[in-house]
Amino acid sequence: MNSLRDADLRRVGTLWRELADAPAAEADAALHHCLARLGALLGACNATWVGINRQPAPTSGDPLLGWRVRDVAHLHHQERRLTFAREFARRIDAGQGDPYAVAIMGAAGRTRSHLRRELVRDDVWRDCWTIREALAEERIGDRLAAAHALTGDCESHFVLDREHGGRPFQKRERDLLYFFLLGSLAFQRELLLSRGMAGASATFSPREREVLQLLLTDASEKEISRRLGIGYRTVHQHAASVYAKLGVRGRRGLVALWLRCRAGKPG
Repeated sequence: MNSLRDADLRRVGTLWRELADAPAAEADAALHHCLARLGALLGACNATWVGINRQPAPTSGDPLLGWRVRDVAHLHHQERRLTFAREFARRIDAGQGDPYAVAIMGAAGRTRSHLRRELVRDDVWRDCWTIREALAEERIGDRLAAAHALTGDCESHFVLDREHGGRPFQKRERDLLYFFLLGSLAFQRELLLSRGMAGASATFSPREREVLQLLLTDASEKEISRRLGIGYRTVHQHAASVYAKLGVRGRRGLVALWLRCRAGKPG
């Protein structure tokens, strides 16, 4: 990573500290802040985070070898990108592989950062359904992607886009994104934990995630019911489901789990 400048390292260090200081109950806000800062730092028109799990028994001919998107967040064009994600999942399940996604997941299992041209040729990139049709309105000209392999079946991905006509991403930006990944492991673990993707028996529903974030504050279950506009018993049921999925005994166990996660000792 000799391409990095001192100013680059300082900016990434600042982002690391900001994410480390983010309250446990504000994981979504911390992720949005992270995407905004990475987008500005790397000169991207959009930034995306993707949580990916591997299915235990992938079918023969699966283009992504069992890896599937489980959660996603975008800095811009959220609704359009979510529609794209659903269609992308449908095509993968039907055995239609996207060359760029296949190339990224071909290196699954290790932490990595790639320029788009290191993965697919220009003509292949331009002909990808993703670029040619699904995201044509955004006029994406280049892409930078990085992934952190947190476990053997769970990865955290960051994807940065540049508009057509702009300068392609360079090695410095690739190395800078990789450097960010190396120092943000605790943040990414907590991000996946908050979505039920790591350390949980199943992912959380949107309502369970809302309840979970408030369980990590000092709000009582009655206060949570008032804030969310749902009944106390409903809150209690969601809380019980969260505890069961995470394998903890009540709120103290939940907080202890989060503290271990932040200390780099999940589970």
